[in-house]
Amino acid sequence: MKPVSRAALFGPFRLSLTSKQLLKDGVSVPMGGRALELLVALVEKAGEVLSKQELLASAWPDLFVEEANLRVQMTALRRVLGDGQDGRHYIANIARRGYSFIADVTFTDIAERDAAAPPVVRQNLPLNLTPVLGRDAAVVAIRQELNRHRFVSVVGPGGVGKTTVALDAARSLLGQEGTAGPDAVILVELAPISDPALVENTIASAIGMTLETGPIQLAEKLPLERGVLILDNCEQVVGTVADLAEKLLNANPELRLLVTSREPLRAKGEHVFRLPGLQVPPRDPDGAGIDALAFPAVRLFVQRTAATLGNYEPTPEELAVIVGICRRLDGLPLAIELAAGRVDAFGVKGLAQRLDDLFRLLVAGRRTALPRHQTLLATLSWSYDHLAPGERTTLCRLAIFAGHFSLDAASKVAAIEEPSWEIIENLTSLVSKSLIAADFSQAVPRYRLLEITRAYALEKLRQGGGFDRLSRRHALHVKELVAAAEQEWPRARPAEWLTTYAGQLDNVRAALDWSFGPKGDHEIGVAITISSAALWFQLSLVNECRAHFERAVISLREGPPLDAAREISLLTGLGTALIYTTGPGPEAEEPLRAASRIAHRTGNIELQLRTGWALWLVEFCSGRYGISLDTARDFAALARTAGDGAGAADLVIANRLAGISLLFLGRAEEARTALEAAIEGGGAANVIVRMQYDQQLSGRAFHSANLYLLGLQDRASALATRNVVDAQAHGHATTLALSLVDSGCPVAFYCGETAALAERLELLADVSGRHAFGPWRAWSRCYGGSLHLLSGNISQAAEDLAAGIEALDRTRWPIRRAMFLSHYAQALGALGLGREALASVDGAIAFCRASGEGWILPELLRIRAKIVAQERPEEAMDDLDEAWRLAQRTGLRSWALRTATAAARLQPQAPRFATRLGEAVAAFKEGHAKPDYRAALQMMERI
Repeated sequence: MKPVSRAALFGPFRLSLTSKQLLKDGVSVPMGGRALELLVALVEKAGEVLSKQELLASAWPDLFVEEANLRVQMTALRRVLGDGQDGRHYIANIARRGYSFIADVTFTDIAERDAAAPPVVRQNLPLNLTPVLGRDAAVVAIRQELNRHRFVSVVGPGGVGKTTVALDAARSLLGQEGTAGPDAVILVELAPISDPALVENTIASAIGMTLETGPIQLAEKLPLERGVLILDNCEQVVGTVADLAEKLLNANPELRLLVTSREPLRAKGEHVFRLPGLQVPPRDPDGAGIDALAFPAVRLFVQRTAATLGNYEPTPEELAVIVGICRRLDGLPLAIELAAGRVDAFGVKGLAQRLDDLFRLLVAGRRTALPRHQTLLATLSWSYDHLAPGERTTLCRLAIFAGHFSLDAASKVAAIEEPSWEIIENLTSLVSKSLIAADFSQAVPRYRLLEITRAYALEKLRQGGGFDRLSRRHALHVKELVAAAEQEWPRARPAEWLTTYAGQLDNVRAALDWSFGPKGDHEIGVAITISSAALWFQLSLVNECRAHFERAVISLREGPPLDAAREISLLTGLGTALIYTTGPGPEAEEPLRAASRIAHRTGNIELQLRTGWALWLVEFCSGRYGISLDTARDFAALARTAGDGAGAADLVIANRLAGISLLFLGRAEEARTALEAAIEGGGAANVIVRMQYDQQLSGRAFHSANLYLLGLQDRASALATRNVVDAQAHGHATTLALSLVDSGCPVAFYCGETAALAERLELLADVSGRHAFGPWRAWSRCYGGSLHLLSGNISQAAEDLAAGIEALDRTRWPIRRAMFLSHYAQALGALGLGREALASVDGAIAFCRASGEGWILPELLRIRAKIVAQERPEEAMDDLDEAWRLAQRTGLRSWALRTATAAARLQPQAPRFATRLGEAVAAFKEGHAKPDYRAALQMMERI
């Protein structure tokens, strides 16, 4: 006769009262021993009320414990059972009496063989009261490591969640069957142990209590077959734990060790798993509309805030602030939980504003947490107090770096009295102890302090009186760094250059703040400002660049005068940044004119070239195309005076500037000659150009637009397409935006390429949405209206063009305003608003006549003729005659073809217009599939 076991059945559960094992739908449910004891006690007396004292005695016999422990275990037990879900209730809290198991229970006897499957895993893991967020991959990776290796250490900074992840990985092992599954999982909590002499007894006691075997000798083989031993929080006793780990593994061939520590044990057979912070949204996502709540750091903040407030759903604006908070806290779960716990006092935005005072702000943690985990200050103080004196000094000095730094940078800045090798040795030790993060993804390893660690160490540095001394050393290092970046830029590949220097922005900002601060050095700050211009422009951070240059220029009034070269660099950098932020107005031109006067006084050709380029830029961007051409020619003359050959970088710039000015003046053939010379000269960057972008791509973009005007529409379209592809590959927002607005969008519009225009407009909207840069957003809105016009959505076209032109006027950039006014006039005309349409096109014509913007004038006259044709046909023909003459004189063959087609349509019987149309069609050697040519052929067939 088979032995039988007593079991209780309720809902989907089967509880073995003999072996004390819970199954749900036949699958073992992992849970702690205390909770199981409580469940057995409640089920055995189902329907009765058990007092709290009775329950405490059943789960903690012969021990005095607080009632709070009972409440915690009952909460966890209800969570395991799913109490309250799907209408099922199992445990009731009877006020002032105790607890009762209220579900229907059936008691039965089952065969011991049936009751024994699956085998019991002896374990003492605590129940998980809250779900673990964003750690699925880490849990899987740790479990896989344990299956491959017998000894795995989870290492990371305090508050990163090492214990939580390790315990979750251990719980996942409980479900493994056969030889892969453990027969015991034992947690040993070493956090309270600071005396190495107590470590062995603590481990032995935890094993003996879990296995219920009595005293254990670690030097002997343990009474288990495939056990997993978790040694939690070992950092304060690493040496002792390392020795014991090796002994345990040698004596127990099937034993597996899972260790958590802020630093590796460096024991034989150890495999280290570095646990990072929770994932946060990237700083500059490639696409708009990223789901911040898909990132676990943000979800954790929102969930903990909801727990604090009772209910919480962040607005989109608050969500953006939360992302910044989580990023600032490096995704550390402890820091995020503490921060979320203060939302009730400050609100989300108020919390973000106070993050600079991290430690006074984040002082209230969970009372049940370890003392060193209750506050950020306690967590870091514990780590700091356990460092050697040299390590403390190095940590505080390296905190002066606001971003990444290299070994070389660390030794230059932090090595003062001691040799550099000592700083490097301390640095490697701090990396091992998870106080400094290392990044080996690039050719040169990079290091950084987590934000909360840095804030703590900086406070220690200030308290020790070394902040200003280290700030000066750091600023001098940054000065050398950005000077090297400036020198390398003209010869470097943009992507490689950015990989090297983009990560230094925070260091540059910190050095500038100190340099222009009350105890700083303005001369160092000016030097950093000048050399960092290329970096700001390459990253399209022009608003920030302007602010730095404005501060540096103001500092000139307070200190000794600068030499001419540096003063010119400051003034041209400021003027250029102002053009792309506030617009090409007098405030941008003033510093550029001042720089030009200084350059001419020195007689230095290089300085005159630098200021000449800047003057051309402000003149061109403000719509003074004729004056800008004169400046471009002066630039070319200066470049030749310098003795450079025709292919020199300065003459390449001169040809490009002249070509662009000639294009806007409508002198297409001359523009073609100059632009082709610029393109053939190569695309090397030049230090003269402070607004660094791919100059060859810029030249090609204007060349593409010019080819369209010349009637070479197939070549124009192909080049515009290639430009956009190359600009995307370049990875620089300014280069891509300029390629789109200068040729990608206008060429697609005039060639009737609706799909291409829609695709490019999407790119432009993305770039302009992420970079508030000059008129980009206004142009994007205008081109949106142009797309609707091309697609026949006239009402939306008029709405978008009106809004876009209004926004463009606010930027004070007149470039392309006439073109968009012509599109707006066409939309208004199609809506039957003839008077408004005429006012729009007349405004564009007046501007073009005043500024000399000739490239679009024939097309404006053609559009005007169409608007007035019905009421004033003779006036319309006069407009078309003028448009024809202008187009023929300047080689604008695409406009000539459109004008000739329009004239023939208005007077199909007039022989001279038929002749004119024939001449225009004959002049077209390509573009025969484009709308302009097809419309002309259809008109010829009619007449």
